[in-house]
Order: sequence, then C-alpha cells, then structure tokens
Amino acid sequence: MRLPDGSILMVDGEDGVRHMYDPEYARQYYLRTRKLKGRKKGAGKTSASTGLARNDRTRSALKTKKPSAVRARQRQALAARIKTLETKLHKLEAKIRKREQDDRESKKESEKPATAAEKREKAKDSKKYRDKHKQELANKAEKKSDGKKGSKESKTSTEDLKKLATKVKGQIAVAKQRLAAL
Repeated sequence: MRLPDGSILMVDGEDGVRHMYDPEYARQYYLRTRKLKGRKKGAGKTSASTGLARNDRTRSALKTKKPSAVRARQRQALAARIKTLETKLHKLEAKIRKREQDDRESKKESEKPATAAEKREKAKDSKKYRDKHKQELANKAEKKSDGKKGSKESKTSTEDLKKLATKVKGQIAVAKQRLAAL
C-alpha cells in the first residue's frame, strides 16, 4: 500500500520479517479470527488508593450493609405510605358522600315552589340587606367591572373530589405493587 508521500507501508509480521501491508489480507485475517469476547467476571480496574479491584470494593460494601435490614425499612416505609393513603381515601370518600347528600337535599328544597307569603318575605329581606350593605355591594360591583374576582369559592366541586380519590386509589395500587416486589 502506498502512502500519500509515495512510500510503501511496511509492517512487522509474526515471523519477524517486514511485509508490505495488504488491507484485503488484513480483512480476511480479521474475519477468520474474530470472536466476540464478553466481559470477564471479576475483571475490574484497580484503584490506586485502595489497591482493591472495583468489584472487590463493591462486594465489601455490600457485605457491611445487610440487605434484609434495608428491605425491612423499605417495607415499613411503603406500609406506612399505604396506610396514610388509605386514610386519605376514606376521608375523601366521606366528603364525597356528604357533598352528594347536601346536593340531594338542596335539590329537593329548590324543587318546591315558593308560596306568595315566602316570596314577599324574601323580597323584604333582600331590600333590607341592600339598604344596610349599600356601600359593600357598590364596591363588589366595581371590583367585578375592573376584571377582578371577588372571593374565591372555598369548596371544591364533587367532581374534583372524585378525581382526587381516583388519583389516590392509583397511588395505593402502585405502592402495593412495590411492596409485593420487595
């Protein structure tokens, strides 16, 4: 093989004699002798500071830690997490039941038609309230016209609570799967 400067590339052969480099022969030799060799077990680099192979250091570190104790702590943590999630779920379900009950009751009351006497009483109360809180109502109307909202609704909707309960159920399922895997 000729190099760009015009000289011929020579390589030392196995027999100690210099040979001209032949890329085709080199490829054939490679294809004949190639064998994939995996990583040898225990073949790690030695550390200058300890003199131990990397695998030896990790083995000694694993021997000092007790895997059963680590797993026991993980199991306890997961069990505690599952317990807190379940209590959270029970509280959410209780809130949902209470909200649905309140919604049913308010729906029943709103379905009843108001009598003439009740209508007069409501109108009278409304007029008293407007007269008494005239300035506050004007301020609220002004805030709304500026694009600012009044007070935020503190209650979350029943649908939001149901979504949150579903999310908590999923978290419980994942935690139980992890606990079973340990």
